Amino acid sequence: MHPVKLRALPLLAVLAALAGAGRAEIVPFVLPWNDASPGVTDFSGMNRPIGPEDRVGVNASGHFVVRGERVRFLGMNFAGDSPFMPTNKAEAVAARLAKFGINNVRFHHMDAPWATGGGILRYTTTNSREINPAQLERLHFLISRLKAHGIYANINLLVGREYRSGDGLGAEVTTMDWKDQHILGFFNDTALALHQEYATRLLTPTNRFTGLPLARDPVVAFVEIINENGLLQKWYDGGLDRLPARYAADLAVRWNAWLVARYADDAALKAAWQVIEVPLGANLLRNGDFASGTSPWVLEQHQGAAAAVARTTDFNGAPAAKITTTRAGTAGWHVQFNQPGLTVSNAQVYTLIFSAKADAATDLDVSVMQAHDPWQTVGLSRSVRLSTNWQTFTNAFIAVLPSGTRDTNTRVNFGGMGTRLGSVWLADVRFHAGGTVGALPPGASLAARNLPNVRRSGEGFTGTPAAQRDWLAFLREREAAYYDAMVGHIRTNCGYPGLILGTIMANSPATVQSQLDVIDSHAYWQHPQFPGQPWDPVNWIVPNVSMVTTTNSDNTLAGLSRQRIRGKPFTVTEYQHPSPMYYGAEGPIMLAAQAALQDWDGLWLFDYGPGHDGVGMGRIRGFFDTAQHSTKMANLLIAANLFRRGDLPSLTNEVVMALTPERELDLLLTRAGQWQVFESGQLGVPPHWAFTTRLSVDVGEQPTGFNTPPANPPPPGGPLPVRWLNNGPDRGYVLVDTPRTRAAVGYLRNRTLGLGELELTANPAELPWASVGLTVVRGESFTNGTFLVIASGWIENTGQVWKDASKNSVGNQWGTAPTRIEVIPWTLRLPVPPARVRAWTLDERGQRRAEFPAVGDGQGGALLVAPTNAATLWYEVEVAPPVLAGFEGWRQRHFSPEQLADPAISGPDAAPAGDGIANFVKYALAADPRQALRPRDLASWHLESPTSQSPCLNWDFYRPAGMADARVRLLSSSNLVNWDEVPTNAMHVINENSREHMTVKSCPDGAIVRWFNLLVVERVTP
Repeated sequence: MHPVKLRALPLLAVLAALAGAGRAEIVPFVLPWNDASPGVTDFSGMNRPIGPEDRVGVNASGHFVVRGERVRFLGMNFAGDSPFMPTNKAEAVAARLAKFGINNVRFHHMDAPWATGGGILRYTTTNSREINPAQLERLHFLISRLKAHGIYANINLLVGREYRSGDGLGAEVTTMDWKDQHILGFFNDTALALHQEYATRLLTPTNRFTGLPLARDPVVAFVEIINENGLLQKWYDGGLDRLPARYAADLAVRWNAWLVARYADDAALKAAWQVIEVPLGANLLRNGDFASGTSPWVLEQHQGAAAAVARTTDFNGAPAAKITTTRAGTAGWHVQFNQPGLTVSNAQVYTLIFSAKADAATDLDVSVMQAHDPWQTVGLSRSVRLSTNWQTFTNAFIAVLPSGTRDTNTRVNFGGMGTRLGSVWLADVRFHAGGTVGALPPGASLAARNLPNVRRSGEGFTGTPAAQRDWLAFLREREAAYYDAMVGHIRTNCGYPGLILGTIMANSPATVQSQLDVIDSHAYWQHPQFPGQPWDPVNWIVPNVSMVTTTNSDNTLAGLSRQRIRGKPFTVTEYQHPSPMYYGAEGPIMLAAQAALQDWDGLWLFDYGPGHDGVGMGRIRGFFDTAQHSTKMANLLIAANLFRRGDLPSLTNEVVMALTPERELDLLLTRAGQWQVFESGQLGVPPHWAFTTRLSVDVGEQPTGFNTPPANPPPPGGPLPVRWLNNGPDRGYVLVDTPRTRAAVGYLRNRTLGLGELELTANPAELPWASVGLTVVRGESFTNGTFLVIASGWIENTGQVWKDASKNSVGNQWGTAPTRIEVIPWTLRLPVPPARVRAWTLDERGQRRAEFPAVGDGQGGALLVAPTNAATLWYEVEVAPPVLAGFEGWRQRHFSPEQLADPAISGPDAAPAGDGIANFVKYALAADPRQALRPRDLASWHLESPTSQSPCLNWDFYRPAGMADARVRLLSSSNLVNWDEVPTNAMHVINENSREHMTVKSCPDGAIVRWFNLLVVERVTP
């Protein structure tokens, strides 16, 4: 769909300019938390109460079905607070969700101690094992109300639980980060049993409000085993390196048993692992000891961060480089210190040695990486913990180049200094070819079963690539065993027959997750960043940018599209464009459009928030609060029709990649990372293909698909219903064009956009950016039906205070109620006469507030210009059907849409009243088709006997005024063989508005004994 130029464009442009003239209209606009009122914004009719036969399953094509019919889910997360809302709020919340097209709620972080009321677990200082019955009761009641409104549940198991010292794991568990605690179940039997116990206690008690335990209730469509976690993921992020000795020993027992089963003896193991010992060569760095100052070292400062470097003699009297950050940035890499121009060869051993200290305990990022795009590491990336005392760090590694066999512009890089004010010292930095990799610690052997775990980085055994490959294979098998144990327990001991998810694809191998029922993923465009402490409520940023600016790998939708596994339902159970960025309204539309294009199966925004007036309403409460984010909630209606109703067709062209278990191990060794355990970009699939081609991966021993991507994807085979245009800062936009839903999102100011037969102009004032969606809610099209216009853009809480001009943080100054929006000026051209168009502004409940007129465009079309005082973000437009003449118009007036679709009822030869009189005859004689009639009810006659002539027949009947597709004639005969038409001068016509009263006199010539008349109805071509 391209922008179009029409003869009426000057008028349209003038009207649009007038509509957008002046200052922005900023108004309070809060969608009530308990609104379920009927009307044009009520989409609850998409749902139906969930009954015994409504269990969600998966069909042979890998899509969700209910009663054999395809179903997609548009969902919302209830995280921590909303699962335990007061029971007197639950009905209203459930009804409101249904109104906005929601048909699934994901129950998340119920097990966290910070959840409302302490969560579902009754925590004590030493125990986290008991279910809180009062909290379970609230959960049960809420689920019963959701069920009544046709909203399914997704029950999460291990999400935010914090194990206690008395849970049976030992006191050491309390020294661990809560997220690290969760991986214990992959190799520790007690932790696995605790996970299974929790599943039993949550899923098997009977819900007294439904009469069923959650495990047996069809309302529970999904059970998720663990949130965003996995053994391999924790190895990549250093979590396994951080294990307390007690649990590291548990893992080592499993590891040694695996190795004993794989290798006959120590000789076989050492031969396979190929320990590498190469003498160190010369120092490849220039001025690594800083004897000559700090040149040619480079100090990088990015995005507002400021730092300085100076030569000191703090290294026990020897030279050192002191890097001092004087102004913090928003990410660690915003201050870096490096030396580029180094040559590194693939598969060669290198050793980096350096000494370092800091003015306070802190972490320093250390890497050897490309000094050019795509800036990837070449074998070493780790974080070391500095103290105020000098320490020496030695790092031997094997170079792994992303491409080619030699890189002549590699750099030794020290980073992570961008978010902390203070100083770091470096001294005696050496980078050598050579080193020792994979040497076992003294006394370690297979026979003694005391081989160490393979560390990700740092001091200790990191192994050769062959040892690491074994370690990754072992971890993968442990993950598979863990999921087998959990699925078996949920199925057998809990009695749950529904669908089970493992974790997200970004955190677990494809071969593991493909064994579960559903493939899942999460993504956030511009997730909050915390330069200091995690989740610091003051020190954070959310970059304030729109996603329309890119289709590269940083586009979340491109990333999600490369995680789908062929033959499995694909869901995105967490997605968000976090507040307070101005562009959050784009999230629901973009996600739904991409999901429909790629033919995914379920979408959930994260998260709803408390969602009721037991807490302060009327304002956006934080990064993820959706319930009170007016523009996001409104655009859920566009998303519901694009995705759930199926307005946007899926692409028919597809690129399927092939992945075997062996190739997966290669990727786990060379391409994977802590939040990228797998995606098809590792196989070479470009990110921008996601917007023109369906993408998937076939997983198995003999998969079907490409080993390497084709040079170009197959063409889409027709116009794309979603187009990303002019990507780049402050200029990109996305157009969605389907027969029943259209949208334009992005930098729309001063653009005239063709949306099918419609033409749209939007002129936001506060930002050059806006989102305008149109969706048909009744009728068949935008030129014959009722549709919504939802126009959104700038949004802020009252009194919200930005920290600075970058507008990427408000700290804890989120402001108060009410949330305010910009009323987006827009103009819409429709190719119908203005007399057929009516339009209304809508209030916060979606009810009509004020009508505004359509005007002519000078070509017979209509122009709608949003009123300058609209004070709303949504509008109702009603386009009356064209006035149809003749038999077709008569059918439209007398039959329902269902009857019109059935020719046996509304066809010209049908007689639906059972009187044998065809519809076309009743039409031609201006009768009601639903009324049983006799012939004399259609045309009556009486005998007239003038004294001077033979008797005459006088006929009375009716016909539609202006009828052009039928003719009614009166014929006369004296012998039933020869017929003559009664002349028109014998007819008398009385006009009765929509019909004509016909009186016809038929008189024989002379004295005729018999005189016959015949009334004939004929079809004619107008």
